Amino acid sequence: MYRPLLAAVLVVAAVGCRKREVVADMDYDDPKAAIATMESEGRESWEMPDRIVRSLPIPDKGAVIADIGAGSGYFSRRLAQQVPTGTVYAVDIDDEFRAHIESQREGWGTPNIQPHLAFYDDPALPEKAVDLVFVANTYAYLRDRVRYFKHVHDALKPGGRLAIVDFRPDAEPPPKFAPDPKYRLSREAIVAELAQAGFTLEREEDFLPHQYFLIFAMKP
Repeated sequence: MYRPLLAAVLVVAAVGCRKREVVADMDYDDPKAAIATMESEGRESWEMPDRIVRSLPIPDKGAVIADIGAGSGYFSRRLAQQVPTGTVYAVDIDDEFRAHIESQREGWGTPNIQPHLAFYDDPALPEKAVDLVFVANTYAYLRDRVRYFKHVHDALKPGGRLAIVDFRPDAEPPPKFAPDPKYRLSREAIVAELAQAGFTLEREEDFLPHQYFLIFAMKP
């Protein structure tokens, strides 16, 4: 869910005395320009999307994958190529992105992409139906994240995995691809939040110049 033209807000939970959650917000003045940024040629050199996909724990060619924050379908189509007899849910909250993916998936040769509208606080995925949930550059934009990832946990099949790729607070990525550093979460904060949602860190990759790449399993 790469989000250009970012604004940032504080989202304060209204129930009881829960801790305030700092969340980066999105501002789409021009969705077509946002798609152009997501698809910019220079992105591949530092994002390394093909290497990321090769490193994912995809069980077989018929697997079901959810790409949360699918945006333009940058990762969705690469994931779909790996599961030609499976399904990739391209999950996003923006209907224009949904329409873009729907119009492009045949041309990409990936009719197995299923655009899927969701919510800021719920991916709205079917229960126990997904082998792998992939979340790239989206974590900072999600609201009530522990609850959100409990929904993710419910959507995973037994033995399913969760992969998080997100920007480090000290990184200096190209403009328009990441929120201000003050809205990014540390690796430790992500691991701690996901532990509350029922996940445990299984492994991590360190080849990305600007981002964490963390693979989580479900706690027994």
